[in-house]
Formats: sequence, C-alpha cells, structure tokens
Amino acid sequence: MLKNTVLLSILTFASRVLGIIRDAVIAMYFGTSSQSDAFFIAFRPFDLVRKLFSEGVLNLSFVPLFSETLEKDGRNRAIALAFSFFCFLSIAGILVVLTGLFFAPLVIKIIAPGFIIYSYKYGLTIILFKIMLPYFWLVLIAAFCMGVLNSLGSFGVPALAPVVFNLVVIWFALMISKYFDTPIIGLAMGVTIGGLVQIFIQIPFMIRMGILKIPRLKFFDSRVFKVIKIMVPCMIGAAAFQINIAVASFFASKLDEGSVSAFYYADRLVQFPMALFAVSASTVLLPEFSKKAALGNMNEIAQLFSAGVKIVFFITIPAMAGLMALDDKIVALLFGYGAFNANAIQQTAECLIFLSSGLWAFTGVRLFVTLYYALSNIRIPLYSGIIAVFLNLVFCYLFIGSLGLKGLGISVSLSAMAGFIILFINIPGTVNIDKFEIMVSACRSLFLSVIMFFIVKQAAFFIPAAGNNKFLFGAGVIICICFGMVFYFSANFFISSPELKLLKNGFTRNKL
Repeated sequence: MLKNTVLLSILTFASRVLGIIRDAVIAMYFGTSSQSDAFFIAFRPFDLVRKLFSEGVLNLSFVPLFSETLEKDGRNRAIALAFSFFCFLSIAGILVVLTGLFFAPLVIKIIAPGFIIYSYKYGLTIILFKIMLPYFWLVLIAAFCMGVLNSLGSFGVPALAPVVFNLVVIWFALMISKYFDTPIIGLAMGVTIGGLVQIFIQIPFMIRMGILKIPRLKFFDSRVFKVIKIMVPCMIGAAAFQINIAVASFFASKLDEGSVSAFYYADRLVQFPMALFAVSASTVLLPEFSKKAALGNMNEIAQLFSAGVKIVFFITIPAMAGLMALDDKIVALLFGYGAFNANAIQQTAECLIFLSSGLWAFTGVRLFVTLYYALSNIRIPLYSGIIAVFLNLVFCYLFIGSLGLKGLGISVSLSAMAGFIILFINIPGTVNIDKFEIMVSACRSLFLSVIMFFIVKQAAFFIPAAGNNKFLFGAGVIICICFGMVFYFSANFFISSPELKLLKNGFTRNKL
C-alpha cells in the first residue's frame, strides 16, 4: 500500500507542482482582474465536476462495485459492468454539453450572482464557459478510466494524465493566448484540449486490458443503476468540501474585483498538501478496502485505515501550520509576478490563513468517507455532507458582510470541521478502529506543529523583502520551510514518535 501511495504521491506531486506553475503563469499574465475572475467563475463548475469524479464520487460509487464484481464474478462480468457504465457516462456527458450551450447565460446568472448582467465580465464568462463545455464530457471519461485502472492495480498512468493536462494548459497560456484580442480565450481553449489529451493517454491502456471491448454477455449491465443510485448521495457525502469551495467562490463574485481569483489561488495552495497525501492515500486504500470488505477481512481494514490516517495527519497538520506561518511569503514567492500586485498578494494571503486552518478536517473527511463507502455505508457520509454544505451556506451569508473574503475561508473550514466530527463519531462498529489512538496521534502532531509554527513565524521576519532581490527572498522562504521540516521530524525522532517509526518501517519493508 505504501509503495503504491508513494508512486502516486510522486506523480501527484509533479502534477501539483505543474498546477502551481500553471496558476503562477495565469497570475503573472492576468493577475486578479476582470478576465481572471471571468475565467475562474467559468472554470469552477468544470473543476468541481473534475474533483467530484476523479477524486471522489466515481471512485467511491463505481470502484467498490467493480472491485467486488472482479473478485466474486470474474473479469468478464467486471468488463461488462465497465463497458455499460462507459456508455452511460458518454451519453450523459454529451447531453449536458448540448444543454449547456443553450442555457449558458442562465448558468452564469446562477453561479456568479454578483456579476452585472450584460457587463463585459458577464459576457466574457459566458464565452469562456461555452469554450470549456466539452471539458465536462472529457472529465467524466478520464475519471472513469482512472477508476478502472486503479481497480486493476495500475496507478501510474491515471496519475500521469493530470501532469500532461497541466503542461498543455501552460503551453496554451504562454504560446497561444497572445494571438487572441482577449488572451484569456486561449487559456480556455487550453483547458478543453488538455482534457482531450488526458483521455488519449489512458485509452490505450484500457484497450490493452480489454476493458472497452463490447462484452459477449450482454450490451447493458443492470448494475449500472446501482452505481447511479450510490453516485447521487456520493456527490454530497464525498465532495462536500468541493461543493463548499464552489459555493464560496460564487459568494466571492459579490465582492470587489479580483476576489474570485484571490480565493481560487488560496484554495490551490490548500489543495496542494491535501491532494499530495490525503487523495493519494485514499485512492490506493479504496480498492484495498473494497476487496477486503468483500472477503470479510475487517481486522485488516482497521489496521490499514488506522495506519493511513495517522500517517496522513502526521504530514498534513505541520503542512497546515507551515501555510499559516508563511502565508504572504508563499503567495508572493509562487504568484507575485507581473500583474499579480501587492494588493493581490495580501488579499490571497489573508484568505489562505483561514482556509488552511481547516486542512486537517479536509484530509480527515477524505479518508473517513473512503472507509464508509468501501463498507457500502452511504447514509452517514450523506448526512455529514448535507450538514457541512448547509452550515457553509449559513456561515458564508453571515460572514461575508463583516469579514469579506476572510469570512468565506472561515466558513469552508468550520463546515468541514463539523462534517469530520460527525464522520469520526459514527465509525461503523463492524470495523474495530481505536479512535483514542488516532486522537492521540493527531494531538501529538498538532502540539509539535504549533511549536514549529511560532519558530517559523519568527524566522520569517529575517527573510529579505521580495522587491529587493527575488532570489534572496525565494531562498529565505525555502530555508524557513526546510528549517520547519527539520525541527518537526527531529522533534518526532527525539520523542520516538510511533508515526515516524510506522513511516520508516513501511519504507524499509518496500525497499524504497
């Protein structure tokens, strides 16, 4: 499990680094302007669908049933199920794209209530939305390929696809956008073409494994309806965080120009450690949990889950502290170029502090939902998701007037914490998981991370100003990050932290 997680984390790390470079290029060329706000609002629904399916809903609804069919009924039945679901996604995706072309103005009115109708920003958002509409269908198919390949033990190719997507978008931003009177249109085209390339990378491997061939058993598998039945509650239960991010972005459209963009950049920085560790671990754990649940090996599930949660918290809690300690420094280092001015840096950094405070809850929810769905428990994650989404709507409405963009960050974090508590309290009794042990492990990481926060915060005062020398500024930020990491791991080594031993033993056994 650890070996696959490390492989996935390395490729995810490459994808996220390129994602940061992609966003840095966008920030440098467009800053926090009307064009960037229009692009991020138009892109948000597609980004939400991508995260729902590639990092949540599809994996949690389709993968367990596919893995169970593979284990119990054999490869032919599993292929029949996969082919039927592929056809369903294709038809549904094409219908949504065609509908979106006709109702784009209505969609933009709903997702960007703060944009003035018939204004330049409103009209540009509609154009960008239509250009990226095919990306919706492409995302569904790419996520389907990823889910099937992961179930068959192939993690490398699906993780490589986002890397290529980011490269395509970066190339369009740098080389193609300049040929348009409105450069942001070239960026939107890059998103659609990048989605197409993602599929081309995975399809050959699907064909090689015989997944897309027409099954001899029957053309349509009735169990597709079971997947759809599970998928609907999954959209709320598994992806409440992504829904809340989208909702907060829609509220941000009511604030000053650039607020949508600033919130997007803050979210991207929080997503980095979350995707690197929590999403990678849950992607590897889900097929393992599903297979062991089908065979009734609950004790093995408990051991794997406890180890996975402790390791992820061990890494993400100090990452949260680091983001909060170096908030404006990290934003300035990654995005502070060209059109991304001092005001944009400050605006993004303030949002980042409050949004990153919920990182531990975001990762915790991701892992716990994986456990619930692998055990075919849909009800508790659904209730947790509904409560989190409802609380986020209430908090956004209450905080946006007095706190502005910072209030939206607080809203998303508080709602995630509430959702995590519900999931943590109601862990299924069939799995004997020691909650107290997980709490002690998290508190130990939190205690050391708080100390690290104050040390790094003090060290940050010695970093030279960004305007004087970018190289010295960047070196100072990196030194502070490394200093924090050295302190954290040294402190864990000094107290003989069980999590550090668990991590070390896992690497040693896999000869990594």
